[in-house]
Amino acid sequence: MLKDLPPVEDFINTSIEGDGDFRFVEYLGRGCYALVFRGYSETLKQSAAYKVIPSANLAPGESWKIEPQKANLLNHSSVVHCRAYFDWRESKGLVVLKYDFVEGTSLFKFLKNNKNQVTVPFVKSFLHVMLDLFYELQSRGIEHGDFHSGNILVTNPSPFQRNSAEEFRVTDFGIGGLTSDAKLTDDFEQLARVLTLLLQCIDYQKISPEDKYVFNILNDHFRAKHLIEKDLTLDPLARNPDKLLERLEQIEADYEATQSKSERTSLLTPFDYLSCEQIGQQHSLLHALYSNKFLGIDEIEGANNLVVTGPRGCGKSTVFRSLSFKHQLQNETSTASDLSRGYIGIYYHCNDLYFKFPRYATPQRVEALDLPLHYLVARLLVEILDVLHKLVNSGIIPALKEATVSRALWEKLNLKRPSLPNADSFEALIVKLTDQCQWAVEKHRCPDQPIKRILYGPDSLLLICELLQKEVSVLANKRFYCFIDDYSMPHITETLQQNLNRLLMQRNEFCFFKMATESPVSYAASDIDGKSYVEGREFEVLNLGLTYLRGEESLKLEFLDDVFVKRFNAVPDYPVSNLSALIGDGDSISANEMAIKIAEGEKTEWWGRSTFSSMCSGDIHQLITLARKMVSDAGGTDVLKGISTDPKIKPSIQNKAIRTHAGDFLKSLADSGQNGAHLRQIVTSFGNVANSYIKFKRSKNETGRPRHQASRIEVREAPVFHGKEREIYDDLIRYSVFIQDPRGKSFTGQIVPRLYLRRFLIPHFNLTFSGRDSLLLGVDDFRQLILNPRAFEDRKILKREVPDNFEEMQNSQDVFDFNEQNDDSHDAN
Repeated sequence: MLKDLPPVEDFINTSIEGDGDFRFVEYLGRGCYALVFRGYSETLKQSAAYKVIPSANLAPGESWKIEPQKANLLNHSSVVHCRAYFDWRESKGLVVLKYDFVEGTSLFKFLKNNKNQVTVPFVKSFLHVMLDLFYELQSRGIEHGDFHSGNILVTNPSPFQRNSAEEFRVTDFGIGGLTSDAKLTDDFEQLARVLTLLLQCIDYQKISPEDKYVFNILNDHFRAKHLIEKDLTLDPLARNPDKLLERLEQIEADYEATQSKSERTSLLTPFDYLSCEQIGQQHSLLHALYSNKFLGIDEIEGANNLVVTGPRGCGKSTVFRSLSFKHQLQNETSTASDLSRGYIGIYYHCNDLYFKFPRYATPQRVEALDLPLHYLVARLLVEILDVLHKLVNSGIIPALKEATVSRALWEKLNLKRPSLPNADSFEALIVKLTDQCQWAVEKHRCPDQPIKRILYGPDSLLLICELLQKEVSVLANKRFYCFIDDYSMPHITETLQQNLNRLLMQRNEFCFFKMATESPVSYAASDIDGKSYVEGREFEVLNLGLTYLRGEESLKLEFLDDVFVKRFNAVPDYPVSNLSALIGDGDSISANEMAIKIAEGEKTEWWGRSTFSSMCSGDIHQLITLARKMVSDAGGTDVLKGISTDPKIKPSIQNKAIRTHAGDFLKSLADSGQNGAHLRQIVTSFGNVANSYIKFKRSKNETGRPRHQASRIEVREAPVFHGKEREIYDDLIRYSVFIQDPRGKSFTGQIVPRLYLRRFLIPHFNLTFSGRDSLLLGVDDFRQLILNPRAFEDRKILKREVPDNFEEMQNSQDVFDFNEQNDDSHDAN
C-alpha cells in the first residue's frame, strides 16, 4: 500500500539542492515508502539514482540511516552503494539518499519482459553472485532484510565491452530498519523464492542433458532443501554460504563424473543422496535405494488418515514418494502390478504451498478464506488426473471412458468446457485446473480484488474421488491415498494448516490423507472453525522415532543391512558389499556389563552392527553420515580396498567416529536457532546426571542390583508449559534431541509424555542402551531442567554412592527410581 508519496511531477527537471548541478531528470519507479529518480550532472556527465523518502515514512530518530550504512559497510561488487544523503525534512519534509546509478532494470521487470532470456547458466550465475554476497553479509553479521526480485537489478550488457553479459546488483537494504512498520525478512528464504521464480522461466523439456542435471540440483537441492532449511544438525550446508558455494561450484564436475557411469542407478559413493529431496526426479535411483523393509510401512499403507512424524532424515519423504503411483509408473514397473495394490498413491510436497502462500495468515475477507483450499484441491486433482492420463496412454482406460468421465468432471468442477477437439480429456482438465491454481494464488496476493466464482470446499476433492471410483472400472474399490509431505510448521503456518485441515481430516471411504510432519509439535490438530481433531478418531499418529525405539533388533538390523547393501551395490567395484564387512557385528556385551565398565572408569568401545542398530532412532540419515565419516577416518575407499580382513574399519576408529559424530551434532544444534545453545545445555545436563546415576546408583528390585541406566525422562505429573518454557520444550522435540512418547504413564497413573534421549547421543554421554531405567522428575525439577539446566545439574548430579533407600530420603519433587512400576512392554533390558 502506497504511503504519503508526493506527486512525481513535483520533482522532474528540478535541481537537487546541495548536490552541485545534479537535477532530477527521469522517474524510475516507486515502492510503498519512497520514489526513485535518475539525476544527471551536465558538468560531470554522470547519472545517479535518488531515493526520495517522505518524513512520515521514516522510523523515529536517525534509524533511517541504517539502510545506507548497511550497503556502505559491504565491499561486494554486487552492492549498490550510497554516496550521499540530503536532509530536507525541515524545508520539504523529505530525506533523499543518493546511490550509484545502475543501467538496467529490476529482476522483477526483467522476468516479466525477458523470460526467454533466463537460462540455466543465467540462474547458476545469479545464485553464485548472491551466495558470494551472503558470505560477506554473514561474516559481517548483517542481514539484507528485504531481499526480493524488486530489489535486485539486472544490468544491461555494455555495447562497448567484449563478451559483455548481464550482471546482478543488490539495493534497498533493510527497509525494516528504515520504516516505521515493515519487518525484516529472512534472506535465505527470500533467495529460495527468487530462485523459484527464475527456475519457473525455464522450459525443462527443451534444455540440454547437462542443463537438466544442473537444473535438478538447483531445484531439488538448493531451492527445496539447503536455502530453506534451518536445522543445521540435519543439513550442514544450511545457512552456510561458503559450503553452498563449494557445492554450486562442484556441480559441473559431478555431471562429468556421472557421464562416465553407464547405469542411471549408480552412485559415486555409497553415502551420496542423504535425503529424498536430493534424489529429485531420478526415479530409477530412488527405486534402487528404497528399502521395503522400512519399519512402519504397514501402518502407512493402512486405510486411515495418518500423521507421520519422526526425526528429520528418518525416511518419511522416501517412503511417501516410493508409494506414489506416478513414481511406480516412471520407474517402468508393470502397470498391472501397480494396480494390484488396494490404493492409488498421490504424492504432493508442501514446498509448493510454502512458496505459494508464504507466512499465511487468515484473511480479513471471509470470501478469501477458501483460496488455499481451492488451490490444494485443484493441485491434488492435477496429480490424480495426470495418473489417469498415463493410464489412458497405456491403454488401461479406454478413450471413450475418458471422454465420458471428462464431461462429467467439467460440470462437477464448475469449469467452463473449452470448444476444442480434445476438450473431453484428462489432459485438457489438467490445463484448466493448473490455471485455477495460478488464479487462486493471484487472488490471495491481491486481497482487494473481488472473487467471482464459487471456490472448492472440503468436500470437492472427495466427490471427485467418489465419481472416479464409480465410473472408471480399474479404480473400483481402490482408495486414493494422498501423501502430503513436509506438512510442518513454521513453513506451513498454523493458520494455513487449520485452513487445510478441513479437507485433510475428512473421514470417508474414497480418499485418505497421509501427512508427514517433522515433529509432534509441528502439526496443528484443529481447524479454523474451532474444531479439535482427536487422535484415534479423525486420524492416527505414527512416530517413526518410537517405532524404531520399540522395534525388534532383528527387524532393525534387517532394514539397516538392506539399506547399506543397496547403497554398496550402487557403487561399481566398491570394496565391501554389506554392513558386516564394513564394521563387523560388534561385541556381545550386555548393557549391565557395559554399565559396570563405565562406573569403574574403564574404557568403553562402541562399534559394529549391533551398535548401529541400537543407535537408530529412525534417523537413517545420521547413520549413513556416520558410516561416511568412518570410511573417511579409516583413510577412504582406496585404503579399504587394500584391507583383506573384515571388518574393514577397526573398532577404535568406529568408536572415535561415533563419539565425534554426536559432538558434531551437538555443536550444530547449538548453532540452530535462538535456543540452540540452550538446547545443547539441557541435553548435556541430562546426560551428565544420567551418567552419575550409572556410577553411584543401583536399580531397585533387580536381581544382582545392576547399575542404574537411564536414557529417558519420566515426569510424575503432566507439566503445563507457557511462554518461553513451552518454546524451549517444543524445540527439544522439533529438533528430536529427545523423542517424545505421548503414551507414557506417570507414577500416579496419568498419561504423561516420556522423553527418550536421541539414541546416537547415548555413547557420547557414556550411557547404555538399556531400556530398563528412567530419570523420574517432579514437575518443578523438569521445569528447572528446561529453564535452568546448569542449576538442575548442580542439584541432581550424584558425586558418591547412594544407599538403596535413596529415593525415600529425597523430597517428593526430587529424582527417584521408577523401577517399582510395571513398565510398558516396549522397554527391553
